[in-house]
Amino acid sequence: MSSNRRILPLQSSSSQSSSSNTQTETSPGAGQNGMANGNGTQVSSGTGESGDSLGREDASRKRRTPGLVAAIACTECRRARQKCDGRPSKCCTRCRVRKLECHYEPHTKTHKESLLKEIASLRQDNTRLRRENEKVEGTANDLQHENKDLLEIYEWQRTILNTIGRNGHDREIIERLRAGETTQSIADWLCEQHPIKHTLHVVPEGSYGLVDIVDAFEEQLRQDDGQGRGKEADTLQFAWTAVSSSQTLLGHLFDLYFTWVHPVHMLFSEKDFRESYANHNETYCSSALVNAICAMACHMMDPNDDTAGDVDVDKLTTGFMNQARHEVKPQNYMHLTSVQALAVMYLADLSCGKARSATGYLRASVEFLKAAELEGQSAQAREISLWGIQTLNTSSTGMTYQKLYAPELPHMAKFRHVDLQSSHSVWQEYRSISDRRYLPVRPCHGVLAACHQAGLFRIIHESLNLYCGLRGLITADAVLTLYRRYMDWEEDLPFILRAIDDEARPLPHILLLHVQFHVAVVQHLTPLLQSNFFDGPNLHELQRLVVKHAQDGIIVLEHTHQLYSGRFLMPLISFCTIHLGDTLIRYSPDEPPASNVVEFCLGLLQAASIGFPINGPLQELFRRTAVECGAALPPNVEQLNGQLGNYGMDDILDACTRLDYKQPVDQSIRHIDENIADEWASKWDQIVDSPDRPQSPQSTRKVSPSEKHLRIESLLNQ
Repeated sequence: MSSNRRILPLQSSSSQSSSSNTQTETSPGAGQNGMANGNGTQVSSGTGESGDSLGREDASRKRRTPGLVAAIACTECRRARQKCDGRPSKCCTRCRVRKLECHYEPHTKTHKESLLKEIASLRQDNTRLRRENEKVEGTANDLQHENKDLLEIYEWQRTILNTIGRNGHDREIIERLRAGETTQSIADWLCEQHPIKHTLHVVPEGSYGLVDIVDAFEEQLRQDDGQGRGKEADTLQFAWTAVSSSQTLLGHLFDLYFTWVHPVHMLFSEKDFRESYANHNETYCSSALVNAICAMACHMMDPNDDTAGDVDVDKLTTGFMNQARHEVKPQNYMHLTSVQALAVMYLADLSCGKARSATGYLRASVEFLKAAELEGQSAQAREISLWGIQTLNTSSTGMTYQKLYAPELPHMAKFRHVDLQSSHSVWQEYRSISDRRYLPVRPCHGVLAACHQAGLFRIIHESLNLYCGLRGLITADAVLTLYRRYMDWEEDLPFILRAIDDEARPLPHILLLHVQFHVAVVQHLTPLLQSNFFDGPNLHELQRLVVKHAQDGIIVLEHTHQLYSGRFLMPLISFCTIHLGDTLIRYSPDEPPASNVVEFCLGLLQAASIGFPINGPLQELFRRTAVECGAALPPNVEQLNGQLGNYGMDDILDACTRLDYKQPVDQSIRHIDENIADEWASKWDQIVDSPDRPQSPQSTRKVSPSEKHLRIESLLNQ
């Protein structure tokens, strides 16, 4: 039935009849204003004004539906039972008009089905990726085997290259190559000819390969008389060490040594050593020195480093050390390279926690240095060794508090014949072989640092003699004169050695030079604190000076740890660490908190203990000091070192040569002048704060913003 159909009221029969007649008569014109019913009767369709208004009313009552209906309605439309034209990523019209939150909740059944489909798809992807991963692993294994084969071929070719032109086998090598023999068979044949397998010299880098070398020698043979080489070597090629013939391993050990050890303990000229090593010249190099360097460098190798192949790092260290001992023969005691080797052997044995035997090597080095044969070596190389070994001797004495042995220092200018501005020495933060290619190279300034280090330890040497009683009574004048020299030394440092803030990113040996300075000042003033001669303002000021230098030293150590980690800290720097920590927990337990100092020092020693076993007993001694002073131990103290409390007397002696690391002030107090406190203030004004004191240009420098923020609270309270 049409929506605009009108229902007429019931009428009588007469009325219906007349009406019917009337409708019948007018039927021809009904098509315009009416509609016929099923019996042919015309029904009015509501013409006129009343009909139009009624039509509009009916049209407004129709349900308005959106043009696009979503499969899943939002929660608001579903609640109102209305059609929804939105989707999860777009708000529907109804919610937008009414400013409602358009939210979609998937139907449980539909959502479950979609999740099942997604899980099935992920399983298929996982299966596909697993298969692809297996293919990649297979390819990687194949490439690894190919790489191993190429390395073997490289070693064979290198053996041939190292032999050609040196030991008289040139003609045989070329004939075997022409006959089609493989490089492996030729290399094996060469190894059988000599008791030492490989030549241990640095092969010059260049674009020449095996074919180029062979072609060059063939041309040389054609120019000769056809009977052989023009001039053959009289001796067989020799090796610097029999422990390993791997050029890769030896190069790795050299780089470790000259990165982390040499700038801190400069005992010889690196440039001269490398040239002699490469040219098989014994002027600046010897088998004993090479093996001692390698033994020391083994302490810095990663235990998981595969550079040594299947050889255990500890066994490698022992092998190099044993050969170094064997090569230092009585007839070579006075050779400067033997003196240098003994000094390096001291560092290697000390690193192992064998201080008692190590001290013997250092004493022998210092004793032989006075009568060493220096002919053939340049004045620069001699001065570097002279000052380096003397500095090492003073440093060892200062850290272990042993009496100075043969401490005579020359009364000449430091590094008078050394070019302090030489730019050939560079530094790279080398840890593994891959670092050679990717890490940046910076100027080392190692010789410059060694020169100022020698000046610092000359002052330390005089301070040690003062407290040993070799300079008579310890007076205020003597103590403050040396203290002023310490301050002058710091102020006279060139900018490149003085700038240790974050912006400069100082090198580790420069940072450690400042650590040694602060430890020296602390050790110079500490005996006075424990002498009981001082009280009142003098005692307070003295304690303030000691604490300040201890705090500054810890700050520099923390800075070093942040930049380079503590993995490569030398053993004598480990002694510096516990001396500074000891001072802080005794004289300034609250600033910084003693527990933070204990945790930092133990953690720093632990970081280096991987390669330096000496740190274990030092950790135990420092832990005992912390307990004695009432400082709280860190909760992870057992993780820092699993052997804490398990070190015996021999372990302590092998670390310190004494049963304690602390400064033996009792032996020094009896040499202190009883009137030292009475003269202290006047001597301080006269010597330290004197207006006539010459000021170094560097002493007026401004403190950088990073130095202002470099505070021990922010470094340790993290």
